[in-house]
Amino acid sequence: MADPIRYRFDSFRLVPCERALLQEGHPVRIGGRAFDVLHVLVEQHGRTVHKHELFDRVWPRLVVEENNLQVQVAALRKLLGAHAIATIPGRGYRFARPVVVEGANASDGAPADGPPADAPPPQSSLPARLPALYGRDADVAAIRTLLDEHAVVTIAGAGGIGKTRVAQAVGVAAGPPFADGVAWIEFAALSDAALVADAVARALGVAVLERQAPLDAALAALRGRRALLILDSCEHLLDAVAALVDRVCAAAPAVRVLVTSQEPLRATHEHVYRLGPLALPDPASPGEAMRTGAVALFAARAQAVEPRFRLDAGTLDAVAEICRRLDGIPLAIELAAARLPLLGLDGLRTRLDERFKLLTAGSRVVLRRHQTLRAALEWSHALLTPDEQAVLRRLGVFAGTFTLEFAQAVARDASIDAWAVLDHLGALVDKSLVLAEGDPLPRYRLLETTRAFALERLAEAGETDATLRAHAQALVDWLDPLLERRRHERLDAAEPALVAPELDNVRAACDWAARGGDDELAVALAGATWIVWAYGDAGREGWQRCLALRDRVRDDMPPRVVAQFWNAVTSLGTVAAKPPTWEAALQEVRLLRELGDDHRLYIALQRLAAIAARRGEGRVARQAIDEALRLERPDWPARQRGNLQWSLYRWLAMQGRYEEALPHALRQAELYAEEGSEENRQQALGANVAECEIGLGRLDAAEERARRALAAASPGESGWGHVHDVLTVVATLRERHDEALGHGRRALDDLRRQGDELRLLETLALNAALGGRLPEAAVIAGFVDAELARSGEQRWPPTAQRRARLDALLAAQLAPEALARHRDAGARSDERDVFALALGDASVRA
Repeated sequence: MADPIRYRFDSFRLVPCERALLQEGHPVRIGGRAFDVLHVLVEQHGRTVHKHELFDRVWPRLVVEENNLQVQVAALRKLLGAHAIATIPGRGYRFARPVVVEGANASDGAPADGPPADAPPPQSSLPARLPALYGRDADVAAIRTLLDEHAVVTIAGAGGIGKTRVAQAVGVAAGPPFADGVAWIEFAALSDAALVADAVARALGVAVLERQAPLDAALAALRGRRALLILDSCEHLLDAVAALVDRVCAAAPAVRVLVTSQEPLRATHEHVYRLGPLALPDPASPGEAMRTGAVALFAARAQAVEPRFRLDAGTLDAVAEICRRLDGIPLAIELAAARLPLLGLDGLRTRLDERFKLLTAGSRVVLRRHQTLRAALEWSHALLTPDEQAVLRRLGVFAGTFTLEFAQAVARDASIDAWAVLDHLGALVDKSLVLAEGDPLPRYRLLETTRAFALERLAEAGETDATLRAHAQALVDWLDPLLERRRHERLDAAEPALVAPELDNVRAACDWAARGGDDELAVALAGATWIVWAYGDAGREGWQRCLALRDRVRDDMPPRVVAQFWNAVTSLGTVAAKPPTWEAALQEVRLLRELGDDHRLYIALQRLAAIAARRGEGRVARQAIDEALRLERPDWPARQRGNLQWSLYRWLAMQGRYEEALPHALRQAELYAEEGSEENRQQALGANVAECEIGLGRLDAAEERARRALAAASPGESGWGHVHDVLTVVATLRERHDEALGHGRRALDDLRRQGDELRLLETLALNAALGGRLPEAAVIAGFVDAELARSGEQRWPPTAQRRARLDALLAAQLAPEALARHRDAGARSDERDVFALALGDASVRA
């Protein structure tokens, strides 16, 4: 008679045939239903037993309440220990103790490397029904392809990014290459690395013999099989799982292993697939938004909890914004959609800044750590070393992306030097808490949800102000040498691409500076960051932020810091303000004279001349130009000497002296060529030289120069607004109305950035009048007059000629009362509305 099966775990022995549970040989009192539950769980040890299976086995053909099962499990935990039975939320229970099977197939003579040759192949233990997967078709297909080529593939990604569901989808779609089945092994509830091999053996349905290692039993079952093992949630058991995977690859070459983890295993044959967020809607392509994975997931989850919800033109913008602000993280999107019945769409959108309070109470079928957004991040955070936690929380001060050098400057301290920051940053990238983007020199970023968590931790550590100060100081320390180099060297063509990405960081640092604290650092920050605002197409914003700090400039501050601050105000003011900051330009020149810094003074005098000319201060402009000419040295960068020629051209043109201005415009172009910038040369020829030609009445020459310049421009390249402005003038004067509108549209953004949009408007007003749109022309004229009066800026003389023609047309064809009414309406209008009217284009208003 065969020896009956017995199960041994800890100090217990379960003997099913006798319905007995023994502890150290002594019977233990246990209820009948509790014994049946224990028998099923121990028999299936290491595998999740679904609740419906337990009901079928323990209460066959009976209908009972779920709490009956909970009562029996609670009794068993009291008897066996709280951690003997693991709850897998929404699925069932798993017996978590190591189990040795005795009797039946357990024989002393069994080979050490496994069970008999006919061990059963692994059967699919994937859920019978998977939830719909949105926006992941390409990921699933890519991972299936990788499994054809690699023995081990790890799906790595942040918590809540959807690794488990993608892995399940890959397993379901595994197909013929894995004829011997798919085994799903979930490690989320397993805290003891020593039980990893046991969990795999149980998932494979392999009985572990009395003196046999679980890993040997599992390997014996896998030899010669074509199977797929999916190991889920491995980030807290990396070493144990990596060792197991290496053994599997060596013993069973036909087996493929798919791993999900926040961090790669670094196993021998591993290939890492980084799973990113769901595709987000592009604000520039609203028609595509409904088809993005993030929006589709939100819509599906929203309709599940609020059947009245519809994704349509009325709700799409709000849904798209919610998805973007949640970084396309599936967990965050699902938790947000669950709040829709309570808050409504607009309420949900407005409360996203409180995301950790808002995004709770997820589905009960997911792991506990995924039932709130905070829990998911706390799980990841707990796996970090103390130094990694410190670096992560300090990186939270970065808005947008950042470089390695900035990370080292901000995150280091007395115990974590710059090299250690590099190592910790690499670890955070590996653990999917920091993203690395770009090549060959990557920039790094935190997802906004991770950043919000990091900032909370920073505040808890009492490091917020010190880290924000370090962030601001790092920007100053990086930009000051760059500004010094550009004063003495040829402009680097890569400078815009190097500087512009720091715009979000500059905004964050300036926000901190505006709240008070260190006045000198705030002033130094404003002075150093003007180049970022300029290259980031945010000159107006930067100028306004600088002006807000004027009252914090003090006499006891270093003169060079203060001079650099006024330089920032004037540099941004000349391209972004009406009026440019006249007083700031005078202050900068005064300080630089006192410092005896001739080179900086030379550059500042050019700006002063340009501002004075725009204000009609011709005498001051000429004095500044003459002083700069006396200071000029031939070894200074050609572009700076070219800029002085531009100042001369501008001063003369403002007086209508085009014949005298033309040689200076041509000399400017020559010096730009000497600098090596063909683009700047063509822009000078197509704009400044061509404007002189217009002033001299030579429209053909102006048009030829402008078109030749545009032929040198790269498609879609910005910076050619003044050239398009010239062609707008030529087309208007020749009454090619539609062509004038087309060039006006292409000129607008650049001219706005440089503060020259009013000159374009007066040309468009004449174009409207010549095209028979007299009321619109009068509205535009009224707006321009009011703006010039408000700013104190002098009208650009070439436009004055066109304005005289416009006024004559309006006076001849509109009644005085109607003309006055239209002009008054223009004076009260918004600039964007006026441009939309002038260009016949409602999109300008957006």
